[in-house]
Amino acid sequence: MQLHIEGDAALIADFRDFPGRTTRAMVRALNRALVSGRTVMVRAMAGDVGLRQTAVRTALRQRDATFQRPSAELGASLKRIPLIQFNARGPEPSRGRGRVTYKLGASRGHVPGAFIATMGSGHRGVFTRRTRQRLPIQELFGPSLGRVFAKYRPQVLEAMHASFLKNFDHELRFQQAQGGGDAGTD
Repeated sequence: MQLHIEGDAALIADFRDFPGRTTRAMVRALNRALVSGRTVMVRAMAGDVGLRQTAVRTALRQRDATFQRPSAELGASLKRIPLIQFNARGPEPSRGRGRVTYKLGASRGHVPGAFIATMGSGHRGVFTRRTRQRLPIQELFGPSLGRVFAKYRPQVLEAMHASFLKNFDHELRFQQAQGGGDAGTD
């Protein structure tokens, strides 16, 4: 996601002779805006789907700005979240009872014939049988967070833009206070 930058023209004019310092200020401000936007997004998405914030944070991916690429990106994985993370409850092992419930957002749901099991690898999940035979079993998943991400995108862009403007102004003033020659882009 790219941000539209509108800085203080007089302050930016002071830095025309020092492009390295201006780039440094912009990169720092972009990365701080990215962290602010991620925080807003994690809180909104976790509240919407009823997941823990750590699960949402791991599903988000971010790409920080660098001096060579002065743009920051925040995105969500389209990989579906395992149903066990949606506060799935039921007997473990179920012994064929198949009473698994989960909470998605504000409502609870149930999956008939499903069971909670821990695999030999230690992975815990909600499973269902494909046939009446013992095997094969199939793990059940909830929605991906990509669609929820799109829902809160305008709100997060607004927060990121406000954070960028505030931090860019602060970073430019800091670079101005440093004085001296161009610091370079190292």
